[in-house]
Formats: sequence, structure tokens, C-alpha cells
Amino acid sequence: MQNDCPTLTGMLVGDRYPGKRDVSMSDNKASASGLKSGRHAKPVAAPATSESSPAGSAGSVDDKAATAPAATDASPRVVAVIDCGTSSVRAFLAEINGREQRILEDLVYPIDLTPGFTLGKLDREAMDGVVQAMIGIREASRAYGITQIRAVATSALREASNADVLIEAVHRVVGIEFEVIDGSEAARLYFEALTALLSRCKTSLTGNVLLIDIGGGSSSVSLIRRGKLAHSVDEHYGTIRLFEHFRTMKDSVDFAVSIDRYAAGSARMLLGRLPEGGVKHLVVTGGEVRRLVAILNPGSTELLDTLDPIVIDAWYERMQTLTPKQRAEACGMDIYGAARLLPAACLIRHLCKESGAAKVLVPHLTLRDGLLADLLPGAHGPHSLDSEHLLAEARQLVSRYGGDLAYAENTASLAVQIFDQTKMLHGLGDRERTLLEFSALAHDIGAYINVRERHKHTMYIIRAADIAGLTHLEQEMVAHVARYHRRSAPEAHHLEFQALPRRQRVVVGHLASILRLAYGLDVERSQRIRKVRCEIALGQLLLHVDRRQIALERWSIANKQGMFSETFGFDVKIVPREDE
Repeated sequence: MQNDCPTLTGMLVGDRYPGKRDVSMSDNKASASGLKSGRHAKPVAAPATSESSPAGSAGSVDDKAATAPAATDASPRVVAVIDCGTSSVRAFLAEINGREQRILEDLVYPIDLTPGFTLGKLDREAMDGVVQAMIGIREASRAYGITQIRAVATSALREASNADVLIEAVHRVVGIEFEVIDGSEAARLYFEALTALLSRCKTSLTGNVLLIDIGGGSSSVSLIRRGKLAHSVDEHYGTIRLFEHFRTMKDSVDFAVSIDRYAAGSARMLLGRLPEGGVKHLVVTGGEVRRLVAILNPGSTELLDTLDPIVIDAWYERMQTLTPKQRAEACGMDIYGAARLLPAACLIRHLCKESGAAKVLVPHLTLRDGLLADLLPGAHGPHSLDSEHLLAEARQLVSRYGGDLAYAENTASLAVQIFDQTKMLHGLGDRERTLLEFSALAHDIGAYINVRERHKHTMYIIRAADIAGLTHLEQEMVAHVARYHRRSAPEAHHLEFQALPRRQRVVVGHLASILRLAYGLDVERSQRIRKVRCEIALGQLLLHVDRRQIALERWSIANKQGMFSETFGFDVKIVPREDE
């Protein structure tokens, strides 16, 4: 790692940000009788500021069109990004000037949304609290003239059966649309936030990087390979979730040991599910992780801090024997806050033991930093990654499910060659080209489950996978393109296909027709044919290949060209190399 990172010192007014409004709010107090806390801290007229990161960068996005591309206007503009998490609603109000950003206010409303995953639904008090918090954020935004807002919610609302009721209430009362993001979008946002922070620090991380955000309800896990987000998954390991699991334990040592043992099993499962190749850098963030840094590295002002696993082990051993009240006094916080440090510390220490990591990197970033990074001029925007990142994820799927990567790469190459040379027929663009290439790479992974129905199993795997950088609709399209690479074409009784919007059904048909031809050109799976030249002549699509003996390919294309012929109105014929 090469590090030339700026520090917090001299950058900030108050304890974090320039222009920060420091308004007090009552803490989310824990009861003195044990590891128990009040359920909902009431929002007040002016929200409190919070300890958080020095942040990334931003652009602009309309709250009614969150997928709009980032503005490229160089004039200063102000935006708001909001994250509704398990324990609070938080917002950055930021001024953007080109690629520079300045946090005007960092707002937090403590609101307990734990029932979203403990009971499977939110209670009225929690929902009213979120609405009131959003009203406060809206009023603060109006004071700065902010009209461009993006608001997201994470695990608590993902798991609450009545989340739609809250989302509709916020939209009706406040006029802001919440988007409940899945684990893959959260992973992408943390990846973008880390990328922005490393750029700001003029720092690079070489080799495989495991990035984990330990949240209250879940943890976002990402594998970054050669600078590309290659794998992401949402793990149901959260500091508040574990506190809720073990809060009824009366013995304080039992509480600490049970969390530690649970963390050990979670670390083994988490690392065991990673693709092969090892991890060079372990990067961990999250509110409790940053609080651990403040305790274990007092006085540190680094944007990219480090934790020594030996120090974490010693801290845990000391905390294990203390009562809840003693832990709180030792950590300088309330009982509930101190108890939430244990799951974070225990997971980190076992990740280090299992992976052999000699240190842990702790970047000072939050989900909101990723939301701001999304708004940079030229940024990909919500749910988007460039083709290189997406194809890295597709290749990772092939490897994970025991596929033949050389065969998959050649099929994808043939597919995009045909796509590029038949644009006059389909009229599709670069994004659809990437979706085709992704589908072509992953089309055979269903064989891992069952060879006979592998196209259907491929569809199931793609639909179930965490794929960062694709919208939900794009992920459905990719799954359907891969599903129709063989056997029957889309039919009226294929309800999942028919449920797609009309244009997406047409695009799937175009892409699947092309993928079938690429699939038919390598029926031998030997990559014998690597290049194809397309020509339209005499009402046919001619596929010119640099091979003379093509009897097998001619038979294969004759059986697979039907969908292309029905879609585009051209029969397909394979043409061999001419004799010299």
C-alpha cells in the first residue's frame, strides 16, 4: 500500500465538518439494570450532528429520478443524500463544485428500526419517527435551496413487511421517495466511497482487497480484485442484530463469549464463501468500527486508519470480564453503545485470525459518502458500474460455479462480434452490449446444479446472486438472455418473461437470438472458431468463419438459428473459408 493520506487536522471546523451545525439531542440511553435500551429516541426540531466520515465527492440527482446521470455542470450546486439505517436517519447536505465537495451539514436522527428485522415489521412509533426526521431534513435542505435529493434505506426496511407503508407516508408527507436498496447496491456504494477516499489520499491498494462494512442490521462484504468489484454479498451479521440475539443473557461473561463464538463462526463462513485467491488487504468500516478506532487509537486523525489485531484481542479480553456498566465506563459511552462494540471487535479479530491479516485498514467513510460519490460529474450513477466491473463479476460467477472460463470468454467474444456487426438490425447500444457479454459469460453456470436443465438453473443463479452495478430490471434481463440461449424461445406461458416490460422483452429477444448463434459456433467447446464476419446478402445473415471443415457448426447453427430468423426475419448460414 502506498499512502499519502491527508488527515482531519486543519480541515475541519468543530469536530468534523466546515459549517457544521452542532445542535444537541438526547442520547439513546441504555437502562442501568442491564444490556437494555430505550426503543425510540425522539427526533427534535433541529437534528443532531454525528461523528462520521470526512466524506467523498458529489454531483446532483433528482429525487424523482434517482437514476439520472450525474450533472457535468461546473457551477457550484447543493445536494442532499439520506441514509435510513437500523439505528438512525442520517443526511449529508453538501455543496458541489466540479469534483470538489464541502459538507454543509451532517445530520442524524436516532430512531430505532430494530423491529424491522426482529419482528419483521415496523411499529407506529418508529415510522412516525422516520417521517419526522425526514421533515427536519427537508426543512434544512430548503434553507440551503436544495431540491436534488437521493434517499436510501437498508436492512431494517428490506426485512420489514410493512416498509411500503412507511415509504408511501414519507412520499406523501415529505415529498421524498425512499429507495430500499439491496445488498449489491450497498456494496457498490461502499466501493465507490472507498475509491473516492483512496483517490483523495493518493493511496493505492494492490492485490485482493476484502471490504466489509459492519452495520447495525447486516454487513456488506465486497471482494475487490485488480481494482474491480468482482464479488459482493450481504451477510446477516450486524452489531444491533447480535445484541438483540443475546440481550436476554443475564451473565455478562456469557454475553461476551457467546458473541465472540458467534463471530468466529461468521468469520469462517464469510471467508469460506469468498472466491479463491486469498486476501491481501482487510478493509473494515462501520460506526462501531470507527468508535473502536477512537478508543484504541486515541488522537488519531487519519482518514485511512489502522487497527492492530493484537490490540483488538487484548481489548476484547479486558471487556469480556467486565459488567455492562463497567464496559460502558471503560468505553466512555452508555451501556447499549458499549455492548454494540463487541460484535464489531469480535468479527474483526476472527477475520484476522482466519485470514492471517497482520492489520486492519479502517477508512473513515459511510454509505452517504458513496451516495455523494455517485453524484460526481462523470460518475456512473445509481445501480451502475462500467462494463469492466460487471464483466469481472460475470467471470467470478463462472469461476465460482466451476465453469470453463476459456469457453465462456470465447462465447462472449463471438456474441459481441455478431452484436457489433448486426447493429443495423437491432439498433441497440453499449449498455445492451454489456448485458449480452455478461449473459454470454455466465450462460452455462447452471450446469453446476444440473446439466439437463442448465439454462433454467443459470437463470435461477443469476436472479439470486448479488450483482453490483445492475438494476433489478437489468439483472432480470441478463437472467432471461442466459435462460434462452438454448432449448425453447420465449413463449406465452413463460410468465416471468411476460412480466418484463415490453421494451425489455424485445431487447431480451434480440440478445438471446445473438447468444444462440455464438453458442452454436462453439458446440465442440474447443474455441476452434474465434472470429466471425457477418454479412447480409440475399435475405440471409452469413457468418463467415476462418475454417474449412464446418459440418458440425453448420448442423449446430441450423438447429439454433430459428429464434434469430423469427426475431429479425433473416435465415442464418455459416460460410467456410474459401480454398486458397
